Amino acid sequence: MDITDTVSVMRRGEMTATVRTAETSPEQLAELMVGRKVLLRVDKAPARPGRTVLEIENLHVMDDKGVERVKGIDLTVHAGEILGIAGVAGNGQSELLEVLGGMRPGAGSIRLNGAPLALSGPGSDGQSRRAARIAHVPEDRQREGLIMEFHAWENVAFGYHRDPAYRRGLLMDNDALRRDTEAKIAKFDVRPADCWLTARNFSGGNQQKIVVAREIERNPDLLLVGQPTRGVDIGAIEFIHKQIVALRDAGKAILLVSVELEEIFALADRIAVMFDGRIMGERLPGETDETELGLLMAGISGKAA
Repeated sequence: MDITDTVSVMRRGEMTATVRTAETSPEQLAELMVGRKVLLRVDKAPARPGRTVLEIENLHVMDDKGVERVKGIDLTVHAGEILGIAGVAGNGQSELLEVLGGMRPGAGSIRLNGAPLALSGPGSDGQSRRAARIAHVPEDRQREGLIMEFHAWENVAFGYHRDPAYRRGLLMDNDALRRDTEAKIAKFDVRPADCWLTARNFSGGNQQKIVVAREIERNPDLLLVGQPTRGVDIGAIEFIHKQIVALRDAGKAILLVSVELEEIFALADRIAVMFDGRIMGERLPGETDETELGLLMAGISGKAA
């Protein structure tokens, strides 16, 4: 909008409109891109936080090279709220999600609904986290959330293949799995609506919808979400945001990591800022602004955290 004279819009492989930038708006462009009116803001009621679901105390996490990436942080997330983690990429957010999701060992204390979670050794893997009712939408859907050569219905079982609903004795009940996938495709508006299509043949937004549908439909106590709308079209962004808020409104705890401050402000009920593996401070969205958060993200604390 700032540097163009005209804007052309493509939808489904065709050029659908060309408009003068000075005579349009983000809202109108979004409608042209999606083919319908799109809410660019997230319409949500105030949070009603309940019991503490996730408690993190003195958490330390190392990366694959032995460098400490999370340096003794403390966090809590309550039922019925979204805690947004803001920060420039590479400041420990990814490692935080990985240890919570059972993808990386850590040291310290993590409790879910008052029960301790293992941070290394037996019981610290992704399967154990899923059994504890933690769902995880990873930051990189193609490397961590999907098997790109597998069909959509096979990806819906990714990580959940031991679910009794998908079993027929010792074997997978593929018919039941495909029926479940078709229901998720319909509910989450995945396009094309073809459960036999491989993951790589869906657009990025529809790949993300498959991952979000698989995780949210598990009805988790805690949802971990990393970069939920990275590389996603504007229509899918609106839909995914609505699903995350709906889960919050159902009384679930959500830990959201995003490098997009606009997304953090739109979704989070509380904001924690990470810099160099530490929590620089927590703020309420209505009591801060991008300038203050930007300073915290740069490691500059203008007032007490």
